[in-house]
Amino acid sequence: MHHARQRLPLLLAAAVAVAALGACSGPSTEKTGGAAASTGEPPVKVTPQPDAANAALPLDAYGFDKSQQKVLQQAQDILTEACMRRIGFTSFKNSSTYVAGPDTRRIASGIGLVDAESAKKYGYRTGELPNREAGAAAKRDPSETAALFGPQDGVPAHPGAPEDGCSGEAARKLYPKGAKGTNGTSTTPAGNGLVDELTQQAGDRARGDSRVTAAIAQWSSCMRDAGFQVKTPWELQQMEGTRWTGPVTGEEITAATTDVSCKQKTKLSDTWTAVLTAYQNTLIEKHKQDLDQEKKHLGEQVAFAEKVLKDGAA
Repeated sequence: MHHARQRLPLLLAAAVAVAALGACSGPSTEKTGGAAASTGEPPVKVTPQPDAANAALPLDAYGFDKSQQKVLQQAQDILTEACMRRIGFTSFKNSSTYVAGPDTRRIASGIGLVDAESAKKYGYRTGELPNREAGAAAKRDPSETAALFGPQDGVPAHPGAPEDGCSGEAARKLYPKGAKGTNGTSTTPAGNGLVDELTQQAGDRARGDSRVTAAIAQWSSCMRDAGFQVKTPWELQQMEGTRWTGPVTGEEITAATTDVSCKQKTKLSDTWTAVLTAYQNTLIEKHKQDLDQEKKHLGEQVAFAEKVLKDGAA
C-alpha cells in the first residue's frame, strides 16, 4: 500500500506532462499554439526526424560546411608553418596538416545523445581520436611553444614572432574583423561569430520552452521507470569523464540506449528540433541583414583559404 501511495504522485506528474506535450505530439500537419502562443513562444510543427543528430537547422545555412572547415584548417596549418619557418623553426610541421580527421558525423544534438547505434557501441563516449595537437604540445620545446602561441608560463616571446605567436597570425589572416553590423557596433570576426551567438541564444530559449520542458518531464518519467533517477538528459551526458570512465561498461550502454529510447518514445528529440528551428527562424528574421553580410565574409575567407592551399602560403 505504501508503495502504491509513492507511485501515485509520479503517475499524476507523468499525466500532467503528457497533457502538456499533447499539442507537440499530434500529427505533423498541426501547428502547436494555445498556451505557448500566449507566452510569446513561437508555434511549432513536430515532425519525425530520421537522423535527429544531423537534422538540418536554419542557421546551418549561414555557417561553414564540413568541406569548408577542412579547407580553412589546412590553410591555417600552412600559414602557421610558413610563419614558424620565417622566424627560425625550419623543420616545424603541424601534426594535423592535410590529415583527414575521424568521421565527424554527429551522435548528439542540443538535447544530448540521440544516436541509437552509437549508444549501443560506445555509450556516452564521443568515439573521437585523441587530441594529437595536445600531445604534441606536451613534447614541444618551450621556446617553440612561445613562438607558436605567444609567451607561455614565463617563457618570453620568441624574437621576431608576431603577437599571439604564429598561430595567432594565421588566425588573423583567415579570420579578419568583419564589417560593422546594421547597428553600427558589431566587431565580431568575419567567421561564424554571429552564427555562434545566435545558435547559443536559440538553444537557451529552446531549453526553457514549455513544449521542451514538458517532453523532458515525460523523458524523465520514462527513465525513472527503467531505474534511472535523472531529471534532464544533460545529467547523463555530463557523466562522461566522471562516472563514465575507463572501458565502456554494460551499465553505461544500458543507460545510453535507454536514454535514446526514451527520447524516441516521448518524441523529445523531434520536439527539440522543432522548437529549436522555430527560435532560430525568429532570430534569422531579426538579424537577416547582418547574417547575409557575415555569409559574404565567410565566402571571402574560404576563397582566401583556397588560394593559400593553391599557392602554399600568403
